Amino acid sequence: MLRWNAVLLLLFCHAAGLNAGEPLFVPHGAGAMGMAFSVTATPGHWNCFHNQALLATVPSSGFSVGLENRFMIPALSSKAVSGILACRPAPLALVATHYGNADYFRIFTGLGSAVKISNSISLGVQVDYISERGAGEYRDVSHVTFETGVTCLIPPALTVGVHLFNPLAPMNTLPSSIDAGLNWTQSEGLFLTLTGSKASNEPLSVQCGISWDVMQRLTLRTGYMSSPSAFAFGIGFKSGSLQADTGFLLNSMTGVTSSVSITWLIK
Repeated sequence: MLRWNAVLLLLFCHAAGLNAGEPLFVPHGAGAMGMAFSVTATPGHWNCFHNQALLATVPSSGFSVGLENRFMIPALSSKAVSGILACRPAPLALVATHYGNADYFRIFTGLGSAVKISNSISLGVQVDYISERGAGEYRDVSHVTFETGVTCLIPPALTVGVHLFNPLAPMNTLPSSIDAGLNWTQSEGLFLTLTGSKASNEPLSVQCGISWDVMQRLTLRTGYMSSPSAFAFGIGFKSGSLQADTGFLLNSMTGVTSSVSITWLIK
């Protein structure tokens, strides 16, 4: 017989996702969470897995680990590792996540890359393999799909990004999503973001965020998403090649979702 936490996990998977993006991919990156995941056009290690076109502008290779805990329920936690190799002209990126517990879990892996089409336009793509394992009467399933993104730099300070997950929805019956976002660099160390996200059978979600670097080492973040309605805030700290971030989403119905990530940049 399944434990109660496995039953809770299955219920939340179908009824209470806290991000209106890809239902099959629990988004990671505490910095992204601190801005309500409005990072479709925002550079950053974990942001590259929200829009693979951002890989074309990564300044250095890096590795990261992340942990997300939805609604403070251990059965809904997700763990992730990622790596980016900043080789030119086409950097490589690998991500792997584990969501669930011993009775039900989902493993998501993706391999992506990007190229610069021109000085201002970049195109990225990622191939994804998704494996779901369940106990008892739940059968195991696997899926293969892909996602793609594009970014366009509009000088001097505006970046536009578009990301599409699972364009094969009519063929594989998996949900798909599309995100379109803006990143406006107001000054060095301060930028604002705005993103619209629409997933299959989900209402449109509008997300916005602000990031402010303080004293070059400390970063303060805040944001808001409209569907489901949630406020976000987070903090980041840099020391040499290491960066630690925490992020929180506050929803009046489901409570708190927290995230932490540690990134090692190879300069």
